[in-house]
Amino acid sequence: MTDQTTDNGVSRAQFLRNTAKGGIALAVGGSVLASVQGAAMAAGVSDNSTLQAAYCAESLAVYVYEGVLASFNKFKHPELMNIDYFQHALDNEKAHKAFLANALGSSKTPTGLTLKIPASALKSGQAVLNFGVALETAFVATYLGAVSTLSSNDLKLVAAQVAADEATHFSFFDAAAGGHGVLPPLPSTVTIAQAATTLTPYIPNLTARLTAAGFPNA
Repeated sequence: MTDQTTDNGVSRAQFLRNTAKGGIALAVGGSVLASVQGAAMAAGVSDNSTLQAAYCAESLAVYVYEGVLASFNKFKHPELMNIDYFQHALDNEKAHKAFLANALGSSKTPTGLTLKIPASALKSGQAVLNFGVALETAFVATYLGAVSTLSSNDLKLVAAQVAADEATHFSFFDAAAGGHGVLPPLPSTVTIAQAATTLTPYIPNLTARLTAAGFPNA
């Protein structure tokens, strides 16, 4: 697995704090990302564009799980356990991604995404687990947030179903990382614009690829 960044660390708190701050602090492309987010917040995000952002998130999830599995037996402190979880979770993320691509169609599916994982997230087994907690917490918040913004009842149901699935992934990572494996009684939600901000450090060309696909009004 090739590490493409050299971050000083990515904790769950930092990951979520980045989401809450909005777009400017994390902007890659600066004013371009801010303008995309401004439009999304002012006029709302279409159902297709919500699916586009989710597709990008699932692309990152697939990339992370594939990378971890490729080096699974090399991680120490602690050694990673339960490879069957990672394999089945990867299958689920691939299924989510395939559903989203099918729903969007080829013309509206973002392409050419550049995916990156912080080197700090791969330096030990504990780092992998902590990064998994951060990612899955964000994914749960994103899909729960989508339930309130999607206009299609069918898509609302799908978003809730995927959020439930991602919550099981959170529980695995959190328990393995030393937590209790339980989300809050009412988990946090984020908007699609905030989710895009959170993803940007891990998908540096996210703004350009979403814009090319028609975001936020695809």
